[in-house]
Amino acid sequence: MRCPSCRALAALALSAAAHTAAAQQTTGAAGTPGAAATPLVAPDSISPIPRPDGAMLHAASYTYLLTLTHNGTQTPLGTRTVDVSDAAVGGVPGWLIAERRVGSPVVTTDSLWVTRADLAPERWVATIDRAQLGVAFTRDSAFGAVQSYRGRASFATAVPPGALLTGGMVERVVELLPLRDGYRASASLLLFDLATPRALDAELVVERSDRTPVAGRDVDCWVVVLRAGVLEERLWVTRQSPRVVRTEQATQSGLLVGVSAQ
Repeated sequence: MRCPSCRALAALALSAAAHTAAAQQTTGAAGTPGAAATPLVAPDSISPIPRPDGAMLHAASYTYLLTLTHNGTQTPLGTRTVDVSDAAVGGVPGWLIAERRVGSPVVTTDSLWVTRADLAPERWVATIDRAQLGVAFTRDSAFGAVQSYRGRASFATAVPPGALLTGGMVERVVELLPLRDGYRASASLLLFDLATPRALDAELVVERSDRTPVAGRDVDCWVVVLRAGVLEERLWVTRQSPRVVRTEQATQSGLLVGVSAQ
């Protein structure tokens, strides 16, 4: 049996709710639980996402209202807040992408320190209930430990170039991409299951254009799909001043939706 705490830590990489078992999701191309997943394009057939230009990032705060839709019934799951701020690791200027989820059965926090130049990860600390994750990164490796009610486990693993880790990181990187009709790029997700890190080949695709309400008015967006195996998430990114204003993830419990409160 998979450790629930470790399984939930894996969910942090895709903006899931605190109690969502992301590693066991089954998602269809239209975000329908139980449908067959859209085949992933072979990683070597498309170009990898370009290295992000960290100079384009800026300090900001983003708040999303979380709901779970199941059989036509919506259940509020609290709020998710992502704060981007100036920070330093070892005296070197960088960015801190910090997340917290409140109002759901389990409160989670998630702090990722990245380099200022290209958002490469340097340190990651996450908590969910009594489980804690701590990771230190080099350019091609990660060293860390997971502490839960089952005990403590340490690990060391290789990290693919440009690996995506947390929901906040995914959203900030997507906002910096040169999105357009037909855009497609490959990527890697670093997930944790049973305290064992594993990299998943992923694909980022601009699925379509759409209009979605933000602060009482409709705005034009790109709908970007992130797929990695059976994991799938959709992100609505505004065309003007790119910002992720909506996310959707199909889970075994229903459709998890995060809508910008700003």
